[in-house]
Amino acid sequence: MGDHQTQTTCWDHPKMAELYQSLADLNNVRFSAYRTAMKLRRLQKALCLDLLSMPTACEIFDQHGLKQNEQLLDISQLVTCLTSLYQRLEQNHSHLVNVPLCVDMCLNWLLNVYDTGRTGKIRSLSFKTGIISLCKAHLEDKYRFLFRQVASATGFCDQRRLGLLLHDSIQIPRQLGEVASFGGSNIEPSVRSCFQFANNKPELEATMFLDWMRLEPQSMVWLPVLHRVAAAETAKHQAKCNICKECPIIGFRYRSLKHFNYDICQSCFFSGRVAKGHKMQYPMVEYCTPTTSGEDVRDFAKVLKNKFRTKRYFAKHPRMGYLPVQTILEGDNMETKLQAEYDRLKKTHDRKGLSPLPSPPEMLPVSPQCTRDAELIAEAKLLRQHKGRLEARMQILEDHNKQLESQLHRLRQLLEQTDSKVNGTALSSPSTSSQRSDSSLPLLRVAASQTTDTMGDDELSSPSQDAAGLEEVMEQLNNSFPQSQARREKGTPMRG
Repeated sequence: MGDHQTQTTCWDHPKMAELYQSLADLNNVRFSAYRTAMKLRRLQKALCLDLLSMPTACEIFDQHGLKQNEQLLDISQLVTCLTSLYQRLEQNHSHLVNVPLCVDMCLNWLLNVYDTGRTGKIRSLSFKTGIISLCKAHLEDKYRFLFRQVASATGFCDQRRLGLLLHDSIQIPRQLGEVASFGGSNIEPSVRSCFQFANNKPELEATMFLDWMRLEPQSMVWLPVLHRVAAAETAKHQAKCNICKECPIIGFRYRSLKHFNYDICQSCFFSGRVAKGHKMQYPMVEYCTPTTSGEDVRDFAKVLKNKFRTKRYFAKHPRMGYLPVQTILEGDNMETKLQAEYDRLKKTHDRKGLSPLPSPPEMLPVSPQCTRDAELIAEAKLLRQHKGRLEARMQILEDHNKQLESQLHRLRQLLEQTDSKVNGTALSSPSTSSQRSDSSLPLLRVAASQTTDTMGDDELSSPSQDAAGLEEVMEQLNNSFPQSQARREKGTPMRG
């Protein structure tokens, strides 16, 4: 649909646009893997794909003859497949599935992910990858299915075929603007990593692929985290959050392995809140289901061991896992499958005593065309590396923008509370100058009230602490609006 005022075109269904807007609520999650997974979980439920079992999906794929990976599906074919799929879901979940709406929403999402140029067609492999990634199934069953889609008839997969699979998979977080957190859109480093894990064999078998996926490579880590988010969604833990005091903790539970009886709920943990005496680099263990007695004993032993470790130890051995996912810039290009094929054929000819093979292209006399090709390849390589750096920078800028928005929101709240306090005292103040001098008092009270929210009754703030709180607020104001501070120092009037 078009917007005649802004002269722009919107390709999203109104309900899909609302869904995308709601995903912005999750931008305060500090850790990229969880932020992406929580957005995908909300998307998965909105599309009702959390109700879709893998056997049902495979049956629909076979029913519509989706066997060739490179087969292009147009809009009418996609609608036909999706209609069959959601009609099947409606039989068992009639109160949850609105077939026309679900078809429109899912089609909208698939086109956003795999047809950014709006050609009206996507590949069969892309369609199956998107549906299976968000369906209801065990994680390793999804891995096996996806591997079978790109494996040859003998059950093996080469680098090119694995690249197709990883390329289609990384498009899912890319569409959410999170691709820089998973190594960028260049999947070649991940392909190279997988085959290095398989001892550089020319082809990959399913068991080796599954072993590699269990290591949760960066480009695919969002999928296992999505499964953990789904598992933790309704979990209820008999523990109290040491920060917000929520009890019982619902969702993820984070238990400190440095302090006894120290737990954090997922809301506080994802927003980076900590209580007095605890630091983010201290080791913690995540639980998406209630703990067993064995896990409690194991964690108790670990806490006891960590009690004798110094702060320097925790600084050198930070907690990693999914938090945070390190951004990896684009790697060098893989060696071509062409060179490997030449080496294999050369060995075969040597064993059979046949005439030697001609040299590969790079060993032939250099022609102007070869030189031009080499220049184009080098230029393409530089462009890919530059693209990766730009994506990483965009992610950094996005995170910085979110931090600024959070600071601005907090400052607005402080100013609104300050204005209300000033208006309350204005009636008894004789002059404008006294109003200005008294306007600092509400700031002191606001700072004190915020401090006492996170302190016990025996840790109430003193007047000196109030002054420190005011200094902290003013420092935040100066840091957030440095240009305004410079104007005030020069005596330049500010606009309201």
